[in-house]
Order: sequence, then structure tokens, then C-alpha cells
Amino acid sequence: MNCAECRENLVACVEGLLDREESLQCQAHLETCAACRAEHAAISSLQRQLAARGPTTAEVSLVNPVMRRVQAMQTERERDTIMTKLFTRWGFGLGAAAGAAAIILIAFLVFPKAQATAAEVMTKGAQAVAKLTTIHLRGQLRTLPADNFSYINADCPFNTIEFWKQFDPDLKWRVEKPQRVVVMDGQSAVMLIKNSGLACKVPQSTTSAFDTDWLQQIANLSNTITNELNNAIARGWKMSLTNETGADGRAKDIVTIEAKSGLPDNDYIKNSFVNTADTRRVYVFDNQSERLESVKIYLHATSGEKLIFWLDQIDYNQPIDPGVWKLDLPTDVSWWQNEMQKLPDNDKYASMTAEQIARAFFEACSQENWIEAEKFLRESPVDHLLKQELGGLEIIQVGTAFTSQASLDQFVPYEIKLKNGYDKKLNLALRKDKPTGRWFVDGGW
Repeated sequence: MNCAECRENLVACVEGLLDREESLQCQAHLETCAACRAEHAAISSLQRQLAARGPTTAEVSLVNPVMRRVQAMQTERERDTIMTKLFTRWGFGLGAAAGAAAIILIAFLVFPKAQATAAEVMTKGAQAVAKLTTIHLRGQLRTLPADNFSYINADCPFNTIEFWKQFDPDLKWRVEKPQRVVVMDGQSAVMLIKNSGLACKVPQSTTSAFDTDWLQQIANLSNTITNELNNAIARGWKMSLTNETGADGRAKDIVTIEAKSGLPDNDYIKNSFVNTADTRRVYVFDNQSERLESVKIYLHATSGEKLIFWLDQIDYNQPIDPGVWKLDLPTDVSWWQNEMQKLPDNDKYASMTAEQIARAFFEACSQENWIEAEKFLRESPVDHLLKQELGGLEIIQVGTAFTSQASLDQFVPYEIKLKNGYDKKLNLALRKDKPTGRWFVDGGW
């Protein structure tokens, strides 16, 4: 089960309406995906809030026009729980218009009037782009050119990030940073990290892959509305609406959401990725067309607020050059093996602690024993950048592993001296591979 499938089933999962197999698949995905776990927690919290209101929520007569509109669109069999009534019967699965109406209803139930008005503006924005054939986004993100698509760092310069998506006649999409690109051509998704010559493939059509989910959500504006409002309702995020006249002389509706990750300030993952950061998100809609025109995301850090993402170009329903769906791979490309192999002496490695794995990995790099080093990597082969950076290193110290609330990873602090004499002190991320039972290095070098 991927992220999109999991999120479609989250309400039913919370309500206990999935069959055993679907429930197991959903739970298995939640164990490995911090973003979906966060949304699951938000929906669970919302369920408790609505249930606490009891009959008042179930029988609410507020926003009668919305209720009539939803009921006229589709009639489904009655279900017992409040969440199921609001989300399943009156919302998700009914199409963009009915889903939007359900969101407005929930917003009026939970939000103060001013925030409910902001929610309505966003919902109308979703309706305005409900039947897109294509979308093209271009913006600037404070990130490293070759790192994950959702990785952010306030100290990094801005790098261009670009997204193309075709909805009809068949789904295709492309996401690109200066040194990392993914193309889903309708048949498979291939990612290339340009500076290392490494590529990886998902051998089927997919709605999202390789850490592109947050951009997919922006492109699928209905999903953005759903996710943002679910979280705002369940987590108490503040929403506000202001109005101004744009440079084009047209009236603009500006919705601001104060998003909280829920992570403590000392959590290692906090503010490292879009979905684990405390941010102020500013959505600008054209008042007349009701379409989204731009997005700005500001990072809230101890040092103050800083702009980390600026989406300044959105093209709706414009023709996309067919060449966008082609990815030119270098002739000497190395293909990742995106799963760990069970070793003849697998039990030896499966019994090692995260600290022991970290030390063994660095020892293999120190000796430039790349066959041994590959045993600690999920993706292989070892690329030339890793060899160049870590080959011949000297281990100064390997510390005690710690965890993050937002991740299944364990992080092992370390200090090494590289062959060029540079001292490096970071945290090695390790994750447990269930099929083999071994910890593997998941980043941080």
C-alpha cells in the first residue's frame, strides 16, 4: 500500500471499517511512513473531538445549504459513527464538489467563524481546479541540490524545484532539482541522482514515489485542502484570511496556516523536512477565478522565521512537451538494488545493535572494503561519491543511538576524520529492514 492508497483508507481505518487484509496493509504502511502516521493521528484526534460533541455534531443544522448540496449529490447507506457520516457519506469518495462541501461543514463545526471563512476560500480553490488535465509548478526551495525532494535547510541557498503533471488521458509526472530528477512516464517511475550516476526504478505507474508526496499534494489541490484542513481542525492550527490587491490589479484572498509538527524542539528530525517542520504557509488565491496563484512556506526556528519555499509559477491546463516524460540516463548509470539481500551469515548482522552497525560500516569505509560496506546499505552498489568521501576515514568516536518521534530511524552520533583531514561530526541514520532483520544505513554521512 502506497501513501495515496493509505490516505484514502485512513478514515475507515480509524473507524475500524476495513477488512482484516486492508487493515494489516494500512498498519504496515503507517509503520514505515511518518507523514501518513501524522495524518492518521490528526484524523484520530478529529474523531475524538467530533465524538465528544455527540448528537450536536451528528444533527447539526448549521450551513444548511451545504448539507442540502451534499445530500443531493449522492446517497449512501447509513453508517453509525460521526466520522464515517462526515467523511465517508458526505465527503471523501463523492468527488471534488461534495468533498469540498463536507470540508466546509466540518470547518463550520470546529472552527471559529473567521477560520471557517478561510477554510471556505481554500475549498473553493479546490473546486476551481477539480478538473485539471495538466499542471506545471516552479518554485525555489532551500535545500541541497541532490538531496531528498522534501529536505529543507534554512542555511542552504535556494535551489529551483520544478514539477509537471498530466492527469489525462493517462497519469504522468516529473519532479526535478538541480541534481535529482524523477520521471513517471505512465509505465514506471525512475529517479536519477545526477552527480552520482545512481538510478532507481519503481516498475509500475504510481501517483507518488521517491519523497515527492508533498509536491504531489500541492499539485492535487483537493488533497492539499483535505490534508491542511484535517490537520488544522485536529491539531488546532490557526488559520486566517486577509485580502489585498495584487500587482495585476485583481483582488487576492490570502489564507495563512500556522502548521505545527508536534515534535519537541530537541527532536533531531524537526525542521529537516517539510512534513516535520513548524511552518507558516501562505496560500494566495485569485478572488475572481478562485484558483491558487502562489504558495510561500516560512520555517519557524529558534533563530526566527525564514522563507524556505516559494512557489511563484503555476500553469494550469497548458500543453506539456512530450520530451518532459523522457529521462536521459548516462551510459554508465548504476542501478540501485532497492532491497537488502539475506546474507549467508545474516544472523550475525541481525544480532548487531545500531551502534555496532554504525561502527562496522565506518570500519569498512576506513579499509575501503566496499563489499563489506554494501552489507549495511539498502541501496547498492556503493556509489563513487560515498567512496570518494568516506574511503580511508579515521573513526574518532561512535556514540549512543537515539530516536526521533517522527521516524522509525535510530540515529547514532559519530565523529570521524576524513582522508582530506576534515573532521566530521553528524548523526548516522539507521533503519531496521524487516525481511532480513538487519539495521541498514539510511543517511547522515
